[in-house]
Amino acid sequence: MSTLLDVDGLTKHVRHHWTMRKTYLLENVSFALEEGELFGLIGHNGAGKTTTFKLVLGFLHPSAGRVTFGGRPLDGLARRQIGFLPESPYFYDYLTVAEALSFYASLYGLTGATARTRVAELLTQLHLTPKRHAKLRTLSKGTLQRLGVAQAILARPRLLILDEPMSGLDPAGRHHMRELIRALQREGTTIVFSSHILPDAEALCSRVGILARGQLRDVVRLDQDADPSAYL
Repeated sequence: MSTLLDVDGLTKHVRHHWTMRKTYLLENVSFALEEGELFGLIGHNGAGKTTTFKLVLGFLHPSAGRVTFGGRPLDGLARRQIGFLPESPYFYDYLTVAEALSFYASLYGLTGATARTRVAELLTQLHLTPKRHAKLRTLSKGTLQRLGVAQAILARPRLLILDEPMSGLDPAGRHHMRELIRALQREGTTIVFSSHILPDAEALCSRVGILARGQLRDVVRLDQDADPSAYL
């Protein structure tokens, strides 16, 4: 397999506005994702998982390090091939499910019959068809998470980033989200997701990166009977 995403020495620090003392949010983080891989980024709350994703997506500028995508700098063109589900997505709750997906399709530049076809595909794929006319304010957490995944894959991204996709879900919702992630990988999507719950990663991933206090402690192969909890 070829390397799709290469994170090399990624660092982010901020300075106290009075003392100018540096605080490291992320320090010298390096890992690579292979095309078609399902990779987990594991760590306690505050470990640096979301900061890593924001740096990759360009929401934050790194203090040091670099990210390459398909062997080239991660510029705006490359980022169009990345889908993202934030931990707490915000939706316009007065829209229906179909209206929301049509709105996001327009942001991706999908219009007319192309947009309608893609929205219909996603409503079916993510089992949202029965809720297509429901206002978002009436939906459960699990349904909103599936809607969030739908908007993230509207443009058929090569890389899908999911930040705590199972956060707040009940056991049934967690199971459905795991099955959805597996299905997306089988279709060829490269996926990286974050979690602070080890069983989520153990059920899905062959490799996980262990983040603690802004540092990547190790990248562990779960198919070699490694115990990620030893690093946390």
